[in-house]
Amino acid sequence: VSVSSGGGGTATVYEATKGVVLATGARPRPLDIRGIASVPHLTYEGIFSLDTLPERLTVVGGGPVGCELAQAFARLGSSVTLVAPRLLPGHEPEASDDLAAALRADGVALVAARAAAVEARAGGGHALTCSDGSVVEGTALLSAVGRVPVTEGLGLSALGVELSAATAGIAVDAKLRTTVKGVYAAGDCTGDQQYTHYAGFQGAIAARNILLPLSDQGVAT
Repeated sequence: VSVSSGGGGTATVYEATKGVVLATGARPRPLDIRGIASVPHLTYEGIFSLDTLPERLTVVGGGPVGCELAQAFARLGSSVTLVAPRLLPGHEPEASDDLAAALRADGVALVAARAAAVEARAGGGHALTCSDGSVVEGTALLSAVGRVPVTEGLGLSALGVELSAATAGIAVDAKLRTTVKGVYAAGDCTGDQQYTHYAGFQGAIAARNILLPLSDQGVAT
């Protein structure tokens, strides 16, 4: 395994005698709506670097990241509007309904629609047009529309490591083995459930499956 800092410096080579675990994570999925290129917006990577609390925060996306940050900033004092057709779309409708009630109780305004277009407003604000025709104005825009597995720049195809057509992540079996013997993958780079605790669980299972004679399943079914 050759590792470099990404700045063009000398690479360090590590030799693995038992196996390799790929755990390269994921990056924010770009918000693909009309006008977004000309409007400043945040993702979960940059929102924690804010120096001041947004007066009016618009959150696009009803997954775990969008819901968690919408609630957090509402509790901190921001006026928050969350735009998404449904909260937690991968889970039971009852979970979506319960979460919607909890967010409303914390003061989060919910718009059950898709973000369609956005335009900049004076002073760094924005006006977000939704698929139901409503317009949400805010002073800060957070894109939380999912995450994309990081698989580029690793030389996976040259090695023979295949990607999953279903998840766009590194393809693994139930024991986290890739299509190349001795190479395992764990966490967000597989495109599986992207939760911190789940990634940690998979990383531990992958390492254990490499080092110990017995193996365990690392993929939830």
